[in-house]
Amino acid sequence: MRKIRLIRISALLFILGILLQTCPAACATHKLKMKKFEGGFFSINKPGGWKIITAGTCGSFAFLIRDPSESLRQIFYFGEVGPVYLNVQQKQIDQQYMSMGGYPVGWIDMPVVNPLTPGEFLSNFHIIAKSQVAQQFMPGCPRLENIKVISKKSEPCPIPGGSTELLRALFTKNGKLGEGLFLITVAPMLPFTGNPGGGIGYGFLVTGITAPKKEFKDLEKSLANSIKSFWVSQNYVNNCLRQQASTYAGILKAGKTLNETSDIIMKGWEARNKTEDILSEKWSDAILGKERLYNPLSGKVYEFENGFYDKYNHNRGEYDMNKLELLPKDNYNLWMKVPLDGHKNIK
Repeated sequence: MRKIRLIRISALLFILGILLQTCPAACATHKLKMKKFEGGFFSINKPGGWKIITAGTCGSFAFLIRDPSESLRQIFYFGEVGPVYLNVQQKQIDQQYMSMGGYPVGWIDMPVVNPLTPGEFLSNFHIIAKSQVAQQFMPGCPRLENIKVISKKSEPCPIPGGSTELLRALFTKNGKLGEGLFLITVAPMLPFTGNPGGGIGYGFLVTGITAPKKEFKDLEKSLANSIKSFWVSQNYVNNCLRQQASTYAGILKAGKTLNETSDIIMKGWEARNKTEDILSEKWSDAILGKERLYNPLSGKVYEFENGFYDKYNHNRGEYDMNKLELLPKDNYNLWMKVPLDGHKNIK
C-alpha cells in the first residue's frame, strides 16, 4: 500500500498536461479571463470569480475550482480517492466484522468497483462523492450523476499493476446536462500483513474539467490551460520526497516520455472526435428525452420531445413545414448545429 501512496505532486505536473492535448485549436473559440491564485506552496491560474477549495497534503493534495454561478463549470484534481471495494465479498466481510462488534470500517459506504477500471471508477464517482470519507475530506466533492462514457483512451500508467485512461463523458447534476474530460488512474491495494485478502483499490491523480454540455467545446481549452498552469514549490516537493521516499524520480522520467507523445495523443483525439461528437449529441438527446429533426430544404435543425417524429410523420399535412426528417446518423454538420425549439418554429 505504501508504494502506491508515494506517487503524487511531481506526477501532477505532467499528468494534468494530457488534458490540454485533447483540444484541437478550433475549439478555443471562447476564453475565460484568468487570474493567478497564490496558495502558498502552489499557484494556479483560475477563471476570475471562481472559488477554489483545497484539501490534503503531499500525496493526498486536492483542489476544486468551481464557478459559483454554475456548478457544472469546474476544474478538479484529487491525488488519491478511496479506498473502494473490488468485490462484494470483501464488503460483506467488513460488514460482518462490524456487526460482530469490530471497529468501524471508515469506508464501509464506498461502492464496489468491479472491474477496477478508470471508466467504472468514474461511473461510481457519484457514490464515492457522497461517502463519509469524501464528505469529511471535501464536502463540495463533485457529484457526477448518470455518467455516460463517450470515449476512452489508454495512457501510460505511473503505477505498476494499475491503469490510466482519458475519458470523455456526459453526466447530470440537478437535472442539467454536463460534459467533461477526465484523466484517472486506478490500482488495487496489494495484500499486506493484517489484510491478507486485499479487496480494496484506489483512484489516483483523478483530474477533471467540466462545463454545461452546450458550453464545453468552447470552454475546454481555457479549462485545460488552467490545469497546465499549476505550479508547486520545489521546497514543498522536496519535503514530500523526504516523507514519502523516491518514487518521484521514475515519474519525472515518465513525464518526458509523455511530452514526446503528446502530438500522437492529440492527433488520435482529432482523428476520432467527429464520431465521438455525434455520439455525444445522441446520448445528450437520450438523457434529456429529446429528438432532432431537420428541414432538407433549409438545413435547419429542430428539437422536440422524444416520440414527436412518429406523430408528425403520420400527420404531415397538418403542419406548415411538412418535409422534416430525422437527422442522418452520421451527418456531422447537422448534428453539430444548435437545434431550434421545434414547437416555437413549426405550426
